[in-house]
Amino acid sequence: MNHTVTPSTNTLYNSHTLLDRLPNLVRPISPLQHSSSPYDTCPSPQHLSAEFQQRCSEYRAAVEVTLRSALQHAEPTNLAEQMRYVLSNGGKRLRPLLTMMSCGAVGGNPYYATMGGVVIEILHNFTLVHDDIMDEAPLRRGVPTVHTRWNTSIAILSGDAMMAFAYKLLLKQYSLHPRFLECADLITRAILEVCEGQVIDMEFEQRAEVSMQEYIGMIEKKTARMLELCTALGTVLGNGSARELAALRTFARSIGIAFQILDDILDATATTPEFGKALGGDIAEGKKTFLIVYALQHRHTLSIQDAMLLDEFLQNKGLPRDRVHEMIDVFERNRIFCAAHRAVELYTQHAQAALEDLPAGEYRRLLQQFAIMLLERCF
Repeated sequence: MNHTVTPSTNTLYNSHTLLDRLPNLVRPISPLQHSSSPYDTCPSPQHLSAEFQQRCSEYRAAVEVTLRSALQHAEPTNLAEQMRYVLSNGGKRLRPLLTMMSCGAVGGNPYYATMGGVVIEILHNFTLVHDDIMDEAPLRRGVPTVHTRWNTSIAILSGDAMMAFAYKLLLKQYSLHPRFLECADLITRAILEVCEGQVIDMEFEQRAEVSMQEYIGMIEKKTARMLELCTALGTVLGNGSARELAALRTFARSIGIAFQILDDILDATATTPEFGKALGGDIAEGKKTFLIVYALQHRHTLSIQDAMLLDEFLQNKGLPRDRVHEMIDVFERNRIFCAAHRAVELYTQHAQAALEDLPAGEYRRLLQQFAIMLLERCF
C-alpha cells in the first residue's frame, strides 16, 4: 500500500507542530522545506556499499565463531541445550555488528569488541525468550519458541541462565579492562530499562490516554535502549572519549526510535511476507502505537465517525481482524501516516547529525550505512 502524499497545511501534518511534539535528542534542527518531490514516505531503497557489505560479512563471521566457542562451555549444562537452541537459530547479529563498528569508530580494534557484541546478543535473546512467554508466541524466526518446544518453566530458567551466562562471558573477557566497571554498569542499567519499557508498554494497554512524550519514552527504553548499549559498550571497549560516547549513544537511540515508529507504520501498510506479521496486527491487539497515539492527540480534528471508531478501539482494546482496514483508512484519511513518516525522517536526521562528532572516515561511513540497512530492512 503506497501512502505517497503531497504537501499540506493540515494540522495533523504540520512540520513545526510535529517537531515541537518530538523530544529533541541532539540539537535543534530546522524542519525540511517541501520540494516538488516531498519526502513523505520511507526512503527509496539504496544499495549498501561494497565496503559495508564486506565489513558486515567479516564481522558476522567473527561473531559466529566467538558465539559457537562460548556455547561449547555453556552452563548450567542441563539448560545448555535450550540456550544453544535459541542462540543458534539464525538472527542477523545486528547488535554485535553495531558494537564492533562503534569500537572501531573511536579508534579501537573492532575485533576486540566481538565478545562484547556476543554478550549483548545473548542478553537480547534472553529478553526475547521471556517476551515470547508473555506474548504466548508459538514461533520465533519460524521455529517453535522455547516454552512451546519444552515448557514455560524451562523457558523462564533458560532465559535467566542466558543472562547469567552473558555476565560470565563479560567478566572472563574484560575484567582486566581499565573501564570494566563502566561496562558492567552500562549493561545492568540497559537491562533494567528494557524491563521498565516492557512494563510501561503493558500499562499503556490499560490506559485510554497516552501522550506522545510517554510513547517515545517507552520505545526509547523498550526498543532503542539495546541499540544504545551496543554503541556505548563498543565505545568504552575502544576507550572512546565522553564526546564520542554521547554522539554514538544519541545516534543509536535516535535510530532505534525511528526503527520502532517505522515498524508501527509497516504493521498497518506492509503486505509482503518478508515483514513477518499479519496486516494490522497491532490494531487487532489494541496496541498504543505511534499512529494511535497521534490520532488520540488530534482527536478534535477527526470526523465524528473516525472519532467513534477510535473510541471503540479503546473501549474494546482493539478491533476484530476483519475491521482493521477501517482504522487503516482513518490513518490514511487524516494523514497520520504522513506524520509518522515525518517523525522517522526527523529522528534519522538527529542520528546522522550526531555522527558529525566522530572522525570522518571508514567507520562513520559504516555507521551511516548501518542506519540505512536498519531502516530499509535490507538485512
